[in-house]
Amino acid sequence: MDGLTSLVFLSMAEDVSEIAFAHPKDMQDGKVPVTTNDIITNLPYVPGCGMWFDHHVSEDRKLEGIGSYKGKFAVASSCASIIYKYYHRPEFEKFKDLLAATDRLDAANLTKEDVENSSGWILLGLTLDPRTGLGPEFRKYFRWLVEYVKELPLEKILEHREVKKRCDRLLNEHKQFKDLLEKHSRQDGNVIITDFRGVKNLPAGNRFIVFTLYPEANVEVRIFGGKAGNTVIAVGHSIFNRTCQVNVGELLAGYGGGGHRGAGTCQIENEKAEATIAEIIAQLKKQ
Repeated sequence: MDGLTSLVFLSMAEDVSEIAFAHPKDMQDGKVPVTTNDIITNLPYVPGCGMWFDHHVSEDRKLEGIGSYKGKFAVASSCASIIYKYYHRPEFEKFKDLLAATDRLDAANLTKEDVENSSGWILLGLTLDPRTGLGPEFRKYFRWLVEYVKELPLEKILEHREVKKRCDRLLNEHKQFKDLLEKHSRQDGNVIITDFRGVKNLPAGNRFIVFTLYPEANVEVRIFGGKAGNTVIAVGHSIFNRTCQVNVGELLAGYGGGGHRGAGTCQIENEKAEATIAEIIAQLKKQ
C-alpha cells in the first residue's frame, strides 16, 4: 500500500517510465544495479541513485555515511507521506483519504474491526501486501493499480473484477487462514512464534489476525522459507497490546535485515536459522 501511494504521487510529479521491484536485502548487498535515472522508494539507499525516499528507522543511523542526496528521509508512518510533503502539489489533495489509510496500514494503526472485517482502502491495501498470499500476479496488478487509482474513486476501484476477485478471496479464506495460524503458532512468554516453514499453498489472510488470537502477547516472530532457499524471520509488535519496547528495525539490522521500530525482517542461512531465531526470541523476552 505504501508503495502504491508513493508511486501515485511520484508518477504525478516525475516522468516515471518504469516501475521495478527489489528486496531490501538485495539493495543492501549491492545486487541491484542503480543509475542516476533511478528513484529509490521505500528501500535502503544505494550510492549513485538519482533520488531516494525512505522512512525506515533502520536507515536512520546510516544517514551520516550517506552524505548529501536528492530526495528525503525521515522516520514517519509511511514513505508516501514523505513524498507528499516533499512535492506538496495541489493535485495531491484529492488523495488525502488514500494517504491517511496508507499511514494507518503501514504503521499498523488498525482496529480489530479493520482486521476482522476489512473494508475500503484498508481492504485494498491488504490485496497489495505480498504477505497476504494472493499469488504471483502481484507486480502486474500493482503497476496497473497505480494508474487506476489516479483516475477513479475508491467505490469504482473496488468494483473492478481484478480488485474484487482479490478482495473476495481474502474475505472468503479468512477462517481457513485463522485456523492455520492456530495450528502453527504458540506463545512463549510475551512472544508469539508462528512457524510456516514447510507449509505450502497458504490461504490468503490478514497477517494481523494472529494478534487477536494471543491478546496477552505483545510481539510475534513469524518464520517461513525464503525464495532464495534461506529462512525469513519477520518480527512485528502486536497492534493491540502495544507494550513491546524492542526497536525491531534496529534489532534485525544486527542480522543483516532492518525495518521500522515496530516491524521488520531479516534473511538467514538455513544452517544458522535455529540459533538466530532463539537469539531473537530471547531478546524479545528480555526487553
